Amino acid sequence: MDVLWTSLLIFGLRACDVSIGTLRSIYANRGRRTVAASLGLFESLIFVFAISKVFSGVTSPWTMLAYACGFATGNFLGITIERWIASGMVLVRIIVRGQSPEMMPALRAAGFGVTTLHGAGGTGAVDFFFVVAPRRRQRELLELAERVDPTAFVTLDAVNHAGGGYLSATPPAASVKK
Repeated sequence: MDVLWTSLLIFGLRACDVSIGTLRSIYANRGRRTVAASLGLFESLIFVFAISKVFSGVTSPWTMLAYACGFATGNFLGITIERWIASGMVLVRIIVRGQSPEMMPALRAAGFGVTTLHGAGGTGAVDFFFVVAPRRRQRELLELAERVDPTAFVTLDAVNHAGGGYLSATPPAASVKK
């Protein structure tokens, strides 16, 4: 019974420290040093405690399995938590064949700042729409682009820094769902 409780403890500790480590890595990549350092402190404390439990029962395959399963679960949970938090900004590029007089007004009506460029693609004239938006509005933005032009080519990238210009934090009151 002692091996079971130790294995469950190790699993839980690893799931916690790896989840925190995943978040720490994401925040470090975004340049959020204070948040990353704080998360790193808790991650390392939990890890040291977990690894000491593993080494005290190193002959048990159950504690080793719990360690590995906790690691895998921690990765899954960390990414899930980060998606739920949805911090940061994204750059969405929308490329429309020909001209799209509906896209810019629709984006602006939803409270997104948008910059447009005209160009040429493999099949002729195209319009480029560049939008930097809070990541928590990413789905709304992608759905809007799809609704306005289902044939648009859309790419999305994480943004490490955005400043100046127009950056919308929340949707305008007219587009807020109740």
